[in-house]
Amino acid sequence: MPSTQHIVLSPHYDDAALSLGGAIAQLALAGEPVTVTTVFGGKPNLGQLSPFAASIHARMGGDPDLVSLRQREDAEAMAILGARSRPGDYLDCIYRRDETGTRWLYDSQSALFGPIASVERGLSFELAQVIASLAGQPAGCILYAPLAVGRHVDHQILHRAGLILLDAGYQVQFYEDFPYVLRDPNGLAKSLDRSPRRYWRSRLVPLSEEALARKVQAIAAYRSQIGVLFGSEEHIQPAVESYARRAGGGAVAVERLWECAARSPAASGPSLQSQEIAV
Repeated sequence: MPSTQHIVLSPHYDDAALSLGGAIAQLALAGEPVTVTTVFGGKPNLGQLSPFAASIHARMGGDPDLVSLRQREDAEAMAILGARSRPGDYLDCIYRRDETGTRWLYDSQSALFGPIASVERGLSFELAQVIASLAGQPAGCILYAPLAVGRHVDHQILHRAGLILLDAGYQVQFYEDFPYVLRDPNGLAKSLDRSPRRYWRSRLVPLSEEALARKVQAIAAYRSQIGVLFGSEEHIQPAVESYARRAGGGAVAVERLWECAARSPAASGPSLQSQEIAV
């Protein structure tokens, strides 16, 4: 039988490894083909950055061509995980402007984690169509999309695209956005409650020691991001392992995936019941 095609929809060049690196490594080790599609991975006009985007470049080491640097980091990380990398052409939200080209859509930290700009309300539908054309027929394909924990606007847009693909017949599983899920104890519950779909069930993916180690190594490959996300490289492993074991109840390191569950009349909100599955 042909292998299932696994397509991880990553907003940016580090999100797949951060949130689902263990499962990706485990699938690849088992011989399952995994493609990580970085949706907002396009290259901006470096001569026309907003002051906010320029400040982010400076915070991440000051490399003028930050996207090319992140692509090289991503290639290294995907080699560690055993996945194929497919960069997308859409720009990161910090580089996007309105249709007239006169106004930056997301030009502050608060805008980065705020509502989707009104001019981009149709972007999720556009992305869903692009992803469907890349994925082909729904049969034999599993898509992985972010839950949008933390409310980064690009994660929100891709989360909604995942729901649209689900309605179109694709099998879609949603991953917890790490490390955003660490920063707010109630962030996961709020994200599930805020989603257009309110009825969820979680599935635990137990990770082997090798898969967990590869996840940590892959995250460390994104050197431009380490200071912002973890402070220093030595903090990566404790943060990753601590959350993985907490999600697994303490004994087993896991990554947790979420699926939309059938609506139950007795349900009053998102289900937090978990089932263990092997990947």
